[in-house]
Amino acid sequence: MADPADIAQLEIEQTESRLIANLKQQDVEPTDDCIECGNEINEARKKAIKTNLCIGCAELHEIKRKLFRR
Repeated sequence: MADPADIAQLEIEQTESRLIANLKQQDVEPTDDCIECGNEINEARKKAIKTNLCIGCAELHEIKRKLFRR
């Protein structure tokens, strides 16, 4: 079982990750539905970051970005 310090550290790291993700986002107009596939974007995802992509489409974009990066 994790102690309070470990739990606090995990929460800090998760918060930092969300903040960094938001900083990396270009000027994105958040939407309720994914602009790629039309599926609804999960409420937790919308709260975590400004996005207009569902998690599946965001992962595909990331994979493509890594594969075709020069």
